[in-house]
Amino acid sequence: MKINTDQKAQAYILYSSGHSQNSILQQLRERFTENTISLRTLNRWIFSFKKLPGSVIKLEDPFQWDKCDDYEIPWANSLKLLELCHHYYENEDKTPSARQAKWWWKVSQAAPDLRANQIAELGNLYAEREIEGMVSGNPPVFDDLNAYITYKPYHTNRTRTYARFINSKGVKPVKPTNDESNARGGLKNAL
Repeated sequence: MKINTDQKAQAYILYSSGHSQNSILQQLRERFTENTISLRTLNRWIFSFKKLPGSVIKLEDPFQWDKCDDYEIPWANSLKLLELCHHYYENEDKTPSARQAKWWWKVSQAAPDLRANQIAELGNLYAEREIEGMVSGNPPVFDDLNAYITYKPYHTNRTRTYARFINSKGVKPVKPTNDESNARGGLKNAL
């Protein structure tokens, strides 16, 4: 069930950030209203989270530049990542997790022409999907995000190629909130 996977992923993120069981349950209630899991289910989930390898859980710690080697981020490419971290802190008033930063770096390498908020949004979607896959035991599904990165529909001259690909493969289009494709020739007008 998708709602439970979403809740379990959110519970994991909150748990790994140091929230108490009561805090996790309260935030799940606010986000998922009447479909919120029980305290008993949350206890089972937390028990399973405690069994995850330390290397996985460390990716939820706040990003630290001096640990780029641990995150497998080349130092030569860390300047862009530091700029993204600064932008995120300025707008969200928090430091990204190591997992978020790692995905931002990957997105920034594949799509360097995107703005900082677009890179962060796409990177966060990848990070969330990775967590959903991890807590559900299923491989993460990145088809829609990969198509967006590969076919770059935010470029006017590539919108049709992207539309053709997603239609032929039955992939749901990605429509980032930071996508300015409402403009003439943009993504939202082509799909």
